[in-house]
Amino acid sequence: MATDERFPLAARRRAAVEVAIGKTTIGGTRPIAVQSMTTTRTADAAATAAQVCALARAGCDIVRVTVPAKPDAEALPEIRRIMKREGVDVPLVADIHFTPSLALKVVEFVDKVRVNPGNFADRKNVGGQAYDEARWNEDVARLAELFAPLVDRAKALGVALRIGANHGSLSDRIVQRHGDSPAGMVESALEFVRIAEDRGHRGLVISMKASNPQVMVRAYRLLARRLDEEQLGAYPLHLGVTEAGGGDDGRIKSAAGIGALLADGLGDTIRVSLTEDPLNEVPAGREIVRLHAVAATAEPERLELTERRDPCVYARRSVARVEVGGVAYGADEPPRVEATTTPADGRAVAALLAARPAIEMVDVLLDDPARAGEALATLKQLPQGGPARGVTLAGAARRLVGEGDFGRALRAGADRVGLVYEPERDDPARLAEWAGLPLLLLLPADGPLAVPGAAPRGGRADATARDGGGRADATARVGGGRVAGTARDGGAAASIVDFARRVAGCAPRVMVGLVPGARLDVVGANRLLAAALDAAGARLPLVVSDRPAAAEDPRLGFAGRVSSLFIDGLGDALRVPAGAGAAAAAKLAHDVLQASRRRLERAEFIACPSCGRTLFDLVETTRRVQALTAHLKLKIGVMGCVVNGPGEMADADYGYVGWGEGKVALFVGRTMVERDIPSADAPARLVELIKSRGQWTDPPAPASR
Repeated sequence: MATDERFPLAARRRAAVEVAIGKTTIGGTRPIAVQSMTTTRTADAAATAAQVCALARAGCDIVRVTVPAKPDAEALPEIRRIMKREGVDVPLVADIHFTPSLALKVVEFVDKVRVNPGNFADRKNVGGQAYDEARWNEDVARLAELFAPLVDRAKALGVALRIGANHGSLSDRIVQRHGDSPAGMVESALEFVRIAEDRGHRGLVISMKASNPQVMVRAYRLLARRLDEEQLGAYPLHLGVTEAGGGDDGRIKSAAGIGALLADGLGDTIRVSLTEDPLNEVPAGREIVRLHAVAATAEPERLELTERRDPCVYARRSVARVEVGGVAYGADEPPRVEATTTPADGRAVAALLAARPAIEMVDVLLDDPARAGEALATLKQLPQGGPARGVTLAGAARRLVGEGDFGRALRAGADRVGLVYEPERDDPARLAEWAGLPLLLLLPADGPLAVPGAAPRGGRADATARDGGGRADATARVGGGRVAGTARDGGAAASIVDFARRVAGCAPRVMVGLVPGARLDVVGANRLLAAALDAAGARLPLVVSDRPAAAEDPRLGFAGRVSSLFIDGLGDALRVPAGAGAAAAAKLAHDVLQASRRRLERAEFIACPSCGRTLFDLVETTRRVQALTAHLKLKIGVMGCVVNGPGEMADADYGYVGWGEGKVALFVGRTMVERDIPSADAPARLVELIKSRGQWTDPPAPASR
């Protein structure tokens, strides 16, 4: 991470050293590579080679295979022979756990070997004895003794090594000193990096995977910082949220973690780990790269504005508490979900009222003063005790500000007033006084984040260059409100900083946000707004807005952008447009906050993506477990084998782990409570276990319209 504390006006891609993995080179200014992993038994050379070839033809840049045993290692030459016959030369990676001797066998036949520092060499700490310096150094020396032969042979062959630390499988030694934490993950990996550097092998790739995107993001940022501080190589980073699950959850969680780091400029290769056919991982990964990767350019412009947050430590931004119609924003409250609608859109309102989890604010966007009556009538459709009610004035409807009759009607029917802010004509203090209600001020902003009077020097590519059109132009305006941040008024950054200073003295019931235009870097702009508010002493809640483009998958684009803000503790509400897709918009907003670990409103499934070690049908089993437990506010791990479970479940409340062919073990936390359950019976036994511990609730009845 950059050592300059001044606010960077645009991210730039980290300049990693180039590392060759077969025919594919990563790092530097090379394209970010997308990789996946086979799910066949590697010992079945024909089936594994067929899946490798299918992934390569689907656009996968690098393919990994698991090598848990000697027959799997012995199959690699045949897999290579079949690949050559099929005309496929995609780089092949061998995944090694627990067995250093296997790593020395496979290094002869692959382009990269992945080792997990948590289980490659360290011994279990039986009895929990403390590590004094002598015992610590003894284990580190043993680690070097076991790892050095692989380093030397890989260097001689030109084979890359991936040092892949995982949050859930840190060694007992590392956990005792550093905790089960990002710091522990980083130290675990750096021990192996130092050994490789000492032996002159710099063909290294490093990963810091976790099922919790908050942990994963912090670990990678801390790794980049430590590599710089210790003047180790700027090695390429492989990004991934491990055990992300499948469907919407797997894609949103992956976009949250990977997207946040790509927006920082970190990452040279990625994998989207889905509990699905691995062919589905490739397009998801390519879309995440397309939407979130930043340009590899010169150092961007910086503002004389210090960002107080430490990107390597999670801390929620400190803001005041604001009560809006019985719904509390800010302080220690969870981020709220808001949905906007137009006057008299009864279908959208009905869908929002039926949404579960519930929407907490319905805000009517009013840009035509002639429709003021319809806007007030829409508020009356919202039941008492339901979502808070708001009206936001934009465009021509802004002339209603100050009108006595409308103001009285608004105060009688609404819980909050919103206003699209215009710097030349608006006095925030006067607006707050006129409203007599909690006030939301929204600043339209568009264009690059540039220093006033200076051309931007690189940073994030503009929307057209980055994704073939960027987000819809409709986001640039709300009902005709003027867009701040054009060339003639000094740039988006200047407008955002000026806005923060103007609202700093507002009444305590004010919250703020941006209306992002098509060319605005939503992540950078909201980070800048939060930093400017903090610098001005304005503890105002931040409402995050964005709108996916018609051409993007919102689970990968919208979710990735806004999730990175919530992962960083920024954002006290997420605001989404309803319209024809009201139900989907409401669900997406709640899914984003769940993936960011800012709210837990239903079960979170920590499900591995399957591989050649899996001992049951993982996709079907995960579907069965989800059908029974999705309504519970618990974290449930579904792991295919003893390698991924119980360690990789990390912070799961309950675990469901493959423990033999067709057999399952059940865990509470990391403690096994039952084993050798037939896989057909195991989902029901999991329900019985949850009930026995008093954490079961029956599914809610379907919402009535």
